Amino acid sequence: MPRAFGRENLSFPGRSFLLDCRNELKIVAKFIEVKTMKVKIILNPRAGRGKAAKLKAKILAELANYGYRSHLEETQWHGHAIEIAKKAVESGYDLVIAAGGDGTVNQVVNGMTGSKVPLGVLSAGTGNDFAAMIGMPADPAAAIRQIIEGETRWVDLCRLNDRYFISSVGAGFDGRVAYTANQGIRFVRGMPAYLLAVIKTLFSFRLHRVKMVADGKEREYKALLFAVTNSSTYGGGIKITPDARIDDGLFDICVVKEVTPLEVLWFLPLAIKGEHGRLQDKVGFFRGREIYLESMTPLFYQIDGEVFQDTVFRFSMIPGGFPIRGAVFAPSVRHEEVATVKEA
Repeated sequence: MPRAFGRENLSFPGRSFLLDCRNELKIVAKFIEVKTMKVKIILNPRAGRGKAAKLKAKILAELANYGYRSHLEETQWHGHAIEIAKKAVESGYDLVIAAGGDGTVNQVVNGMTGSKVPLGVLSAGTGNDFAAMIGMPADPAAAIRQIIEGETRWVDLCRLNDRYFISSVGAGFDGRVAYTANQGIRFVRGMPAYLLAVIKTLFSFRLHRVKMVADGKEREYKALLFAVTNSSTYGGGIKITPDARIDDGLFDICVVKEVTPLEVLWFLPLAIKGEHGRLQDKVGFFRGREIYLESMTPLFYQIDGEVFQDTVFRFSMIPGGFPIRGAVFAPSVRHEEVATVKEA
């Protein structure tokens, strides 16, 4: 049988020498890139109840080991991270690193949207759901190494009305819980803070009647909450849409229908494990590219941890629209189905 001759089969005097030279050139090129790359770190000192502020020295020390030309700037007010991120892109920074929680990441994304500058994410907030979704280590030094030595991956960029997000939106009960957690839960972070906020909100919350249109198909519910997500978790690890992928070009939607406070307490342990789909008469799952929600009364909603109120919600998506540096996740197979109903 004839032997196939590709580049891997060729052999000639000096071949190994040339391969070694090529590898050395790659190392030199990487070294030059590191030495010339400008990095902006946007740190929210209030994130994680002050956790982020304590990481400043460690972040700068780890970056110094790599020889980066870096500049760290702390946010001074709510929304400041958007402004800093915009200026970083305009000033020619090659990489922006957000040090904070999901809310800080959301602001930075909104400041960088439209550029091709990649974002690195450090876990330093209350929830850190997006950082977990992209496989970032909790240790900031390890996360810095992963960002610097990693590749750039493109994730879906989502839009709600006039604001962008890359992780999740929760409207209704979930938005009210996020508001309560942001306002009044101290000394705890992540899922414990979320669960305490659930208890504080549970017996005062009222259900809302909401119209939902997913890729042209209309439904109406009297519901507890609507989650429209790009990633699979929120609230510090609650698997609200366990099958969601951040690069499949589709929103995953979870609707929790009319339930009592006691049923909410039954629902939560299942949602934490991503098993609430078992409650088929109470929970519905959908997928879609364009989502529209309309409520007769204002709904609290959280968008990557940032809390607002509105009555009309228009969701759209730019598949693969945002670059993340150092992200580690298995690539998804593009979904062909649109607005697939999983419920019976």
